[in-house]
Amino acid sequence: MILLDTAYVSPLLAETLIEKKVKVLDIQQQLILNHKSQAEQNLEKVFQQEDLIIMNSEEAVQILNEYYAESHVTKTVNLFKNKFAFRKRLAESYPDFFFLETTSVELGQLDLSSLPYPIIFKPTVGYSSVGVYRVENAQEFQRIIETMEWSENDSKDVLGSDSFIIESYIEGQEFAIDLFFDENNEPVVLNLFARMFKDEKDMSDRIYYTSKQVLQNYLAPITEYLQGLGEIFNLRKMPLHIELRMDDERTIVPIEVNPLRFAGAGTTELGSFAYGVNSYDYFFEQKKPDWADLINAMDNKIYSFTCAEFEGEIKVDDELVIHHELLQQQFHHILEYRHIPHGQGATFAVIFFSNESLAQNDHILTLDFMEFVEKKEYLHVNN
Repeated sequence: MILLDTAYVSPLLAETLIEKKVKVLDIQQQLILNHKSQAEQNLEKVFQQEDLIIMNSEEAVQILNEYYAESHVTKTVNLFKNKFAFRKRLAESYPDFFFLETTSVELGQLDLSSLPYPIIFKPTVGYSSVGVYRVENAQEFQRIIETMEWSENDSKDVLGSDSFIIESYIEGQEFAIDLFFDENNEPVVLNLFARMFKDEKDMSDRIYYTSKQVLQNYLAPITEYLQGLGEIFNLRKMPLHIELRMDDERTIVPIEVNPLRFAGAGTTELGSFAYGVNSYDYFFEQKKPDWADLINAMDNKIYSFTCAEFEGEIKVDDELVIHHELLQQQFHHILEYRHIPHGQGATFAVIFFSNESLAQNDHILTLDFMEFVEKKEYLHVNN
């Protein structure tokens, strides 16, 4: 069963749901699709009958809390979504890792000079890189506190609460992993993406990539680490999108765990281009990739995606002209260019592309995507 946010459904996901005849709960309407006879059933009973549950949007968490609150699945989801609770659960495994929960009011009372910089400051409940800062020193932290806007809408809809976590900055290469745990609570990795940043202050989700070399170097140690994570949390048959970092000594520290979903906005499908793994198909069939054969069959290209995003004050009712054709010209080899409807968040396009080296990625990291966006009123004035 999938809890589907129909505001945006990628073509591959839509095809997979139809082909596999997956039960669909439209979270906008709270209706069961493809199974009309069950539309009138109590949603709690529907959830109880499902062995496999996945979602394609964070919005679905509210449905779980409303109709399936006492289940192990929902309690685990809420634990992962609360970054402070997640850190507390892992504290025994990382005794030297600093973390502290605070509120906007308490921030003004903290001794900022006593914190172990560099640190990460972010909402206790949130998603993606929204509201995440890397802070180098007390003076910089003070400036961030003074300039942050504590709007009621942001704290409720974007950040989840007026609660924040301060934690150690995690060194090393960052990775994103799509996986599920099988019926024996063993991890089944479906995707392994490395993340690129423009500089040390960059917290954006600009570029992720994968390649034969990435898989050969990192798949085994990351899979071994994930086995231990399953033992701690009991994640049987649960799909996850996990972000973690590995340092030069191959020590792994998790950044966050996003439960019951894979990489958002259809970006999980990078794996279908790079090594032929449709993560949703593998999850619904509970299949395990034969990574030895898949890696052996791969070419030596680097497969990447980027999310082209709005910046600044952009409203749903803004009349915008996005010059997609000009943006496409910035790429040498586009695998697929997806238009994201305006009003579905900050992303207006997801671009899958490949190349022989990381030089193309370095170029995309420096792009100002707002150079490809204009407001119609501005165009009228200049015409």
